[in-house]
Amino acid sequence: MMTVDDLCRAMDAIAPTRLAEGWDNVGLLVGDRAAPLDRVLLAIDLTRPVLDEALSLGCTAVIAYHPVIFSGLKRVLSGSMAYELIRHGVAVYSPHTALDVADGGTNDVLADAVEMTARAPLRVTVAAEGLGLGRVGPVIPIERAALLAKVRSALAIDHLLVAGPMEGEVTRVAVGAGACGDLLDEVIASGAGLYVTGEMRHHDALRAASAGVTVACALHSNSERRTLSVLAGRLSSALPGLGVLLSSADRDPFRVAG
Repeated sequence: MMTVDDLCRAMDAIAPTRLAEGWDNVGLLVGDRAAPLDRVLLAIDLTRPVLDEALSLGCTAVIAYHPVIFSGLKRVLSGSMAYELIRHGVAVYSPHTALDVADGGTNDVLADAVEMTARAPLRVTVAAEGLGLGRVGPVIPIERAALLAKVRSALAIDHLLVAGPMEGEVTRVAVGAGACGDLLDEVIASGAGLYVTGEMRHHDALRAASAGVTVACALHSNSERRTLSVLAGRLSSALPGLGVLLSSADRDPFRVAG
C-alpha cells in the first residue's frame, strides 16, 4: 500500500526541502504521512475549485506548488481551506522554492521553453551544489519576436507583457519563474538580452529597458505551470501505480480583457 510518506520521499528526492529559501514554507503542510494514497492532484495554487476537483477525482493528496499555509494560523474555522483539507482528509505538499532551485525544476523547465543550450543559476543559493534561483545561458541566435512567439507556444498562453527592445537578435537569455524582479541586477550583469519571468514591478521594468534588456512577463503562475507536467512524469516514474493527475481547474487569476 502506498502512503503519503512515499509521496513525501519521492518529492524530497526531486526537490529536496533543504534547497528552499529560508523564508519559505515547503514540504508536507497538511496531512498524515501514514495515510494511504492512491491518487494525487498537481496544481500551482490550491484554490477552492482545485480542492473540489481533487475531491471529485478521489485524490487524497494535492501537490500545490505554492504553499497553502505560509504564515502562522491563529484560527482554523469551518469554511477555511485548512479546515476543509483536514475535514476531507486531503494531504498537501508544497515544493515552491525547493523546486525552483532544484536541478530539473521550475527554472530549468522555463529554460527549456526558450531552448537554452547551456545554463547556470542567476543567483547561487546553494554554493556547495552550484544550485540557485533563475537560469541564464546561451541560445541559438534568434530574433526577439521569434523567441517571444516560442515562449507563448511553450507556455500555452496567448499574451506576454513585454518591456524593452522588440527588435534585433539575442544570443543569451535569462529566466526566473514567478516573481523574480529581484534578480534583475543579476540579469543585467549576465549580459542576457531577454528575460522571461512571471511578473515585474514598474520601475524594474523601466530599468531593464534602459539597460537594453527585453523583459517578457507571462503572469506569475503561467511562468510556473509548465513544470507540473514534467513533475507528473517524474512522480509517475518514481511511484509506479500512483495515479498522478494534472488539475484542469488551476489557472492564473488574471485574464486579458478586450
